[in-house]
Amino acid sequence: MSYELELFGLIVLLYLYDSSVLLFANEGVLCATARGEWQAALGSRGFVLAGRTLCMLNPFTPHHPAVRLSWRFDPSERAAPAPDVAPAPDAAPGDWARQVRSLASLKYYSLTAGVALFVLLPLGLFSALRGWVLLPAVVLIYLAIALALVRLRGLGALGEERPMRFWPFAFECIACPPFGVNLIRRRALMMRIDEPLPLAAARLLDAPGWEAFEAQCRARLDDALVQAAPDSEEARRLTLRKQWLSTLVRHDAH
Repeated sequence: MSYELELFGLIVLLYLYDSSVLLFANEGVLCATARGEWQAALGSRGFVLAGRTLCMLNPFTPHHPAVRLSWRFDPSERAAPAPDVAPAPDAAPGDWARQVRSLASLKYYSLTAGVALFVLLPLGLFSALRGWVLLPAVVLIYLAIALALVRLRGLGALGEERPMRFWPFAFECIACPPFGVNLIRRRALMMRIDEPLPLAAARLLDAPGWEAFEAQCRARLDDALVQAAPDSEEARRLTLRKQWLSTLVRHDAH
């Protein structure tokens, strides 16, 4: 293979790597779409690496921020609430959803860098337009990433106990342009969110999204029940978690 093809193949692999998330069994991802909606995703049930499951985010939407949340079925130690009562969170959900959406202000920089990296750069590498397209493509990639980083620094800390170390993050995005294209998701995934995933999903997802998410959660719990010893403490906890999940009532976020 020519070095141009090897270079572009490496770019694609790095971008796909950065668009994937390895999740523990008690974790999931919520993604904010451009239309103001939310989508939930869990790891693949058929792929496990070092105790984690692979969750591949949509590679065509780097401008959609994604956050990692824990399932945290904390009521497993007590009796499940009545079926017509939605359990209240231990703490107010806060404004993390608004903070995540603030990253949407960077979407044009991310999309511009993405078009330059995956459209203009291949034209410069594999066509007769090399002399006319290659240099502008490289300049546009780094300019868009640099401007996005400037805007990102102005947003400050987002839902974190410790402020993000900006300069190491900026170096990664500049040194590896595929990471720079994906900087919105990279930044959002660094946030630490206390709200349990089931409660956040019930609050933010639409009706079809909640039904699909609930079905996935039930399937995961069923898988865990099959592996748990009958009449064990673990089996009891999993059963109570399924009961608690059925009591959650979806409601629209305001």
